[in-house]
Amino acid sequence: MGAFDHHSAGFAAGWRDQYRDIRATFPVMRVDEHGGFVLLTRYDDIRHVLLAPKDFASGRDLALDGLPGTVTGGVTVPANPFRMGMMEMDAPESARLRKILLPWFSARAVELNAAYLHDLVTWCLDQVIESGRCDVVNDLANPLPALATLDLMGLPLQNWQRYARILHGAVYRERGSARELAWLQDDLRAIVTERRLFPPAVATPVDALLAAEADGAPLPAELVVELVYMLLSGGIDTSTALIAHGLRYLSAHPEVASELRAHPDLVPGAVQEMLRFFSPGTGIARTAVRETTLGEVAISAGERIFMGVGAANTDPAAFGDPDTLDIHRGEAHRHLAFGAGVHRCLGSFLAPRQMAILLTEVLTRMPDLRVDEAGVRAYETIPLVGGFRAMPATFTPGPRSGLFPAGGLPPARGERDRLRAAQEAASQPAAAGPPSPPGT
Repeated sequence: MGAFDHHSAGFAAGWRDQYRDIRATFPVMRVDEHGGFVLLTRYDDIRHVLLAPKDFASGRDLALDGLPGTVTGGVTVPANPFRMGMMEMDAPESARLRKILLPWFSARAVELNAAYLHDLVTWCLDQVIESGRCDVVNDLANPLPALATLDLMGLPLQNWQRYARILHGAVYRERGSARELAWLQDDLRAIVTERRLFPPAVATPVDALLAAEADGAPLPAELVVELVYMLLSGGIDTSTALIAHGLRYLSAHPEVASELRAHPDLVPGAVQEMLRFFSPGTGIARTAVRETTLGEVAISAGERIFMGVGAANTDPAAFGDPDTLDIHRGEAHRHLAFGAGVHRCLGSFLAPRQMAILLTEVLTRMPDLRVDEAGVRAYETIPLVGGFRAMPATFTPGPRSGLFPAGGLPPARGERDRLRAAQEAASQPAAAGPPSPPGT
């Protein structure tokens, strides 16, 4: 058994070095913390497991041949207080539910959604642009993913602050987070009940779930609540962490910021490289369904497997000079920050598009943004996501540019569409009047 604990403060402070050392010495290592598991640190091993769902299960309570009772599985070590929707299910159930949601998160759907993302990015920047100072976490990285996720699902935007606080607390196992998560699920339960009775005029992923059937019957309300919770959890905290990491990096590397500002076509690739380099999600777990081998190490049925995503994304066998962030890296998109295979993150198109829009706007409207490193407060532990509590920054003040008033909340989608149409109409030249009568 080796010494490793992804819940420790030491791991949060030095995960790159830990993964590098383990990968060089015991790339497949048994660990006795948190009930025991096998740690993988090589890109090829991790990708193999992610692409072999019949051999490595995602489900939580697994009945495996030859083993008494059930094995507690799931995608985290140890298991989360609540099942994480289809992330913690196996085929065919997971595939059926994924098929319902996938159209809402496709590349085409995300592009159709881009105007709404622009709205929210502009609103977030407008809240602070005139002051010349902000907290990158609390003013940009925190509200944008929360608002965007709630907006996409047609959930009340006034809930974003409490939802985000609860979900952020859960990812670093804050005391009392399980109780807060229970409140969140109760709130979602009430919303789902109302939505089933009074569906909106424009459908959302929530309504697609409510309209779906399994074996000729509607999906159970509890399952819909669970899946909505999964979408919230997956859509908020990792994006918050990525935004904070990315803006901090550009603050520390103004030459890179200048290049991206001059060549905005490089921004999407830079986002993929930031996903690889910072790997906001700490790791993904699976459970071995049968006896097998990984890296010439025998694995028993029922053993828990923890895949260090940051280790895979900094493996020199997969990426040249992996400890350098290179916005020109051609193979950056091969990262495993979104997983791979049948459980690849639904937000793998949405999160990068959201980040690219934000980076482009910040580079344009806050070109001299500088993070005050003395005030940066990272998560003390990163069992699930490596993020930040605070990141103060300053910049040259600028004018607001959005359609929506400062303060309060951004309007709902329908109101934003109306305001956008009104602005477009006002910008058109006045229609010509009737022709003058002859002889005048």
